[in-house]
Amino acid sequence: MLNISILKTQTNSWDEYVKEHDEASVYHISSFKTVIEKTYNHKSYYLFAQEGSQIIGVLPLFHIKSIFLGNSLVSLPFCDYGGIIANNPYINLYLLNYALAISKHLKCDYIELRHTHPLHLPDKIEFCCFRNVISNKVRLKLFLPGSTEELYKSFSSKLRSQIRKPQKEGCTVRIGGIELLNDFYDVFSSNMKVLGSPVHSKKIISNMLNSQTQSNRLFLVYHNLKPVACSFVAGFRDTLVNPWASFDRASQKIAPNMLLYWEMLKYSIESGYRFFDFGRSTVNEGTYKFKLQWGAQSEPLFWYQFSENENVFYSVKNAKKDSFIRIWRSLPLSLTKFLGPVIRRQLHFLV
Repeated sequence: MLNISILKTQTNSWDEYVKEHDEASVYHISSFKTVIEKTYNHKSYYLFAQEGSQIIGVLPLFHIKSIFLGNSLVSLPFCDYGGIIANNPYINLYLLNYALAISKHLKCDYIELRHTHPLHLPDKIEFCCFRNVISNKVRLKLFLPGSTEELYKSFSSKLRSQIRKPQKEGCTVRIGGIELLNDFYDVFSSNMKVLGSPVHSKKIISNMLNSQTQSNRLFLVYHNLKPVACSFVAGFRDTLVNPWASFDRASQKIAPNMLLYWEMLKYSIESGYRFFDFGRSTVNEGTYKFKLQWGAQSEPLFWYQFSENENVFYSVKNAKKDSFIRIWRSLPLSLTKFLGPVIRRQLHFLV
């Protein structure tokens, strides 16, 4: 008999199922439940389907009440991927229906599921709600060769020259954990202000570094002892994922970000990973083109929204977005560091 339950604490059985499922991502690991709860105090609903004592499907969800994006259940907020992973389309449907029941109880406007693969539901099943798909997002992944020498030789002469430039300028790299957090956050928060985007709380980085996911690392590039570029990576099975990377715009001429990405790719190969995941991008935007030059391949993302009311699917108006960015960029850095986490807590997705 199939039963659906809500996970209360981190468990090995959940993570064992996730690590064996082909469509799982690093964000399905149960440690993210603790990370987001401790950082932003959002209520979680980690659903799992069981047949006897065997887990046959999971769906991690968070309840987000946002003045910007409405009342919703999201899998997963602040992450590129999430959604349902299960043994077959019928279990997908059971988990989705259970989530819809929770959504109705919480008076949510919609559910959002962020998949790396299409969500398969049983054929010829009449669905009880409206479905919307956000289709302009992709992730970029690079298949890694067996050695750093082979990867370096695959780059264009222009790219190799860009990697050598910060090295010639005397830039150095450190790879570590919590001891690099302050330097990471200095670069990260400053870059987010330039982009016009509210910065995450420093606690989310700290909690991720202290979680049971032992492969989480920080990368820092220094020039004259000053941090000028940074990134966060998390390993999962054969893939190293890079959700966050930033650099000091004042140091753009010495291209510290080129050294940063080269060091992440070197680390991936030397640590035995087969893929490097550059994270989410919008097709044809600047970051998309930047990642392509490293040889990354574009893969579509499938972000689904479900609601009983077709009119509630959120959209960000470009005029409002542009106005917000202009205002945010004009604020003092100290104020954006203070206000950023307060606002970012309610923004489970930034366009």
